[in-house]
Order: sequence, then structure tokens, then C-alpha cells
Amino acid sequence: MALITRAEAARAMGVTPEAVYAAVKAGRLSVVTGRNGKPLVNSETMREEWSRNTQTRIGMGPKPPGEGREKKPLRSREERMKPKEEARISKTSEAIPDYDESRARTEHLKAELLELERQQKEGLLVKAEDVEHEWVEIITRARTKLLGIPTKAKQRIPDLDTDAIGVLDDIVREALEDLAVDNE
Repeated sequence: MALITRAEAARAMGVTPEAVYAAVKAGRLSVVTGRNGKPLVNSETMREEWSRNTQTRIGMGPKPPGEGREKKPLRSREERMKPKEEARISKTSEAIPDYDESRARTEHLKAELLELERQQKEGLLVKAEDVEHEWVEIITRARTKLLGIPTKAKQRIPDLDTDAIGVLDDIVREALEDLAVDNE
């Protein structure tokens, strides 16, 4: 009877040491206490006990070598970077960019977004709605001031008659209408 440690048993069976420790703790795998007090596994009976008492998951664990499961050799960087002869076509018949190109584009767009956020935080960029709101206020104040010119002229020049005030009012309104028509 050859006794081995739990870690050695795990390597021999191709499972993790944690799986062997759990099997020992659950009583699915028997151990013998060695001279130094450490638990040891009987290497002659461990596989039989393991297969009889442990349920394996489908698709888990090491896969035995077989046909079609051979590892492909790693390609060199030059082979991976070499452009492919034909472009892949998506369902919309547009060429799909390769992974490196897509990743570079994504990284570029992320960098642009970060740059816009930085500029906005520094006050170099403002929202279009804020700019529009400010311009509406400025134009409204200018319009109000221009419409008040005839009244101020009457206050400062008391000799102006009502006809002159009316003419001034017409001139200001005509100028404002011309400005409004030019912007449309």
C-alpha cells in the first residue's frame, strides 16, 4: 500500500487539491494518518473510491486527449497581424472590421469621450441649451432697450412732439423686423 499526500493525489487524478480535500472531508475518499500525524491517501485504491463516490460534472475536469483535441500551435505576432485575404461579411452585407481595428476604434472613441468630459469640467465646453438660453436673454434685453429709445428720447428732449416720437418708434420697430427677417 503506497501512501501519498492529498496534493499528490490531486495531481495524480488531474483534479484540484481543494476537490480532494472536500472529498476527504465528506468521506468520499478514505485517508490514513501517517507517522507524523498528516492524512495520507492510499494511491492503489484512490481512483476506485473517487470514481465510485464522486459524481463528475459534464464538461468539467481534464479532457482526455483524442482526435480533434490536439492543441493548435501558437501563431507569431506577424501571422496574427497579417491582413486576411477576404473580409468577413455581416448579415447586412457590410464588411466587419477585424478585432484589432474594432478595438482601436473603440479605444479612440472612449478617449474622445473622456476628452469631452475633461473639457466640460474645465469649463471649456458648455451645453448647447445653456448657450441658447443665454442668447435668448441677451437678444430679449437688446430688443427691450431698442424699443425704449423713443421714450427715453422724449424724456431727454422735452421739445419732441408726438409725431417725432412716433417716427422714432417706427424706425426702431422696422429695424427689429428687418433683423428678425434676416435670421429666418
